[in-house]
Amino acid sequence: MRARLPALEAETYLNTGGAGPLPDLAADAMRAMVDAQVARGRMSAMAVDAGRERQAALRQAVGRVVGRPEEEVAIAQSSTHAMNVVIWGAGLKRGDNVVTTNMEHPGLAVPLAVAAARAGAKVRMADVGDGSGPLEDVIGRAVTARTRLVALSHVSWMTGAVLDVAGAARAAAAAGALTLVDGAQGAGAVAVDPIGWGIDAYAMPAQKWLLGPEGLGALWVRPDLLDRIAVTTAGFETGEEHGWDGSLVMHPDARRYEASTFPEILLAGWTASLAWLDGLGWDRVQEGTRVAAAACRDALQGVPGVRLEAPRQAESGLVAFSVPGRSPEDIAGALAARGVIVRPLPEPGGLRASCGFFTNAGDIERLTEVLGEVVAC
Repeated sequence: MRARLPALEAETYLNTGGAGPLPDLAADAMRAMVDAQVARGRMSAMAVDAGRERQAALRQAVGRVVGRPEEEVAIAQSSTHAMNVVIWGAGLKRGDNVVTTNMEHPGLAVPLAVAAARAGAKVRMADVGDGSGPLEDVIGRAVTARTRLVALSHVSWMTGAVLDVAGAARAAAAAGALTLVDGAQGAGAVAVDPIGWGIDAYAMPAQKWLLGPEGLGALWVRPDLLDRIAVTTAGFETGEEHGWDGSLVMHPDARRYEASTFPEILLAGWTASLAWLDGLGWDRVQEGTRVAAAACRDALQGVPGVRLEAPRQAESGLVAFSVPGRSPEDIAGALAARGVIVRPLPEPGGLRASCGFFTNAGDIERLTEVLGEVVAC
């Protein structure tokens, strides 16, 4: 498996939570698409038909990640773009509110705040601690009769906790609100079950745990909510039978949330990455991720001067730790200078190692060895 990920030979790469290592198969697919676009016209009838087939294949592949059919998947530019579709489509009005948690990434927190301010709505924030506890009561205390949306992460980008999105969804449903889940740190690393959880929308990026290129993402939407989540960004791809007056017949499925020309080169790369992961088997990928992260947590506990941050039993691939009294940026910079790549986190301060199914004992040993040297300096 590591042979398919050349970046792992160059350094001890532990930042898949930022962007995963790109499989050589994905790079080959993108090069082949570039060559094809150079060699032949990009908008012949044959090319258009081939593009439609590639787009459908990608939706099918993403659907397998979430266990749902392709009709419920829309291609997006990123997870943030996908979340904006739902946030703006929820139809916030003056006096409404949205509920989120105190540990969200700006990719979710910023569009929530902007949309709420534009509508004259409020953002209500629930304190979920480190993210590892039950959330039905916590979210239930934050929602009101004017709550239109509950939005939270599947996996916390700061602690690695797998959030109780099912509990949050029950609280949201009791208030008549939608539930949007940011799957940036979840999809590909841990199992995704949107119908079982009772959520309404799930957003994911290509470049993290799904090992695709930057510039792509996807959105899963519960099929019976298409009329409730309005289309707010539209274009040629939103539907068919276009009129000169801007009229169109909107797609009857999630494709209505797609607007414009697709980046076919990137689509080829992500489809290749997903095909490889499919071939490995999602159970194998996710269990390998869990085992590697658990081994990393165990190893970090033995490094003097290093504090493992809660929760210690998280099932995700993220491992949060800190070096009390030392700047996370300085520690991460010192590690990078020695060929070990981790992510510094914002205040209150900490570091994050991302362990994938491809992370081996040598990577973990190198992290603890170099970290011990840096802490001792």
